[in-house]
Amino acid sequence: MLLAAACTNSVSQSEDATSNQDEDSISTVTVTSIEKSEDTATKINSEDSISPTKNIPETDQRESQTLTTDIPPTHIVGVNPTMSPIPSSSLVSEDSAVMYVIDQSQSNVSYGVGETFLNQNNRYNYAEGVTNIVSGEIIVNFAEPALSSVGDITVDIKAFKSDKTRRDNAIRDRWLESNKFPIAIFTPMQLKGLPEKYIPGDTVHFEIDGNLSVRNTIRPASFSVKLNVNDDEMLGQASTRLLMTDFGFDPPDISGILKSENEVDITFVFLARAIN
Repeated sequence: MLLAAACTNSVSQSEDATSNQDEDSISTVTVTSIEKSEDTATKINSEDSISPTKNIPETDQRESQTLTTDIPPTHIVGVNPTMSPIPSSSLVSEDSAVMYVIDQSQSNVSYGVGETFLNQNNRYNYAEGVTNIVSGEIIVNFAEPALSSVGDITVDIKAFKSDKTRRDNAIRDRWLESNKFPIAIFTPMQLKGLPEKYIPGDTVHFEIDGNLSVRNTIRPASFSVKLNVNDDEMLGQASTRLLMTDFGFDPPDISGILKSENEVDITFVFLARAIN
């Protein structure tokens, strides 16, 4: 989840003071898929496509993006999910409960954070990074939705990739330190606002409260969720806003060049498939 924002961990003192060279010290190459496709209308990571606002992007406008990364993903397949302490098991009949498993190829977790370029007349930018290395399981009880449950959602945050390679390296090594702490885990504790009945195909809105572990620091977190289940597939989006300082690291700040905001928007777009 999570999150960080942007910049380089070393700025050469011999670099030219012009704004173009300053920004080059923070950003080098764009994501290969974006660089090859300048006409594509869905550039998720380019600065031209990012709206200068801290508001969480509209759920209907965000597409599921999959960006390749040159950082080997951390193996998380073997992590055993812990189901939330919501009545289930003996209270859920086999006929009404269906388990769904997140499809990594159709899912992603992204961060968004505002940053200001002090050396460019305080130019504002909304930086985004994304990873599709995410796993989890969801059990839906169609007869009694309140008896549904969600397992641990596990994310490889080391695999976050933005449109700037140096930003990604600085996040991994200096701020978020995701090279050292590669796995973030959200453990759901309570589902709030579920309907009494659910008709397949309907879109429902609810909240998931739980604990988020990042950098070996656990803090409470609450996600707003939009969910639609139809046939053997589940489509959903969950979002929240966090503070970097709550998880033990400061927002990126390079004196005279760049300063990031403390707030980070986290968005989880997912497709899960029924397995029983």
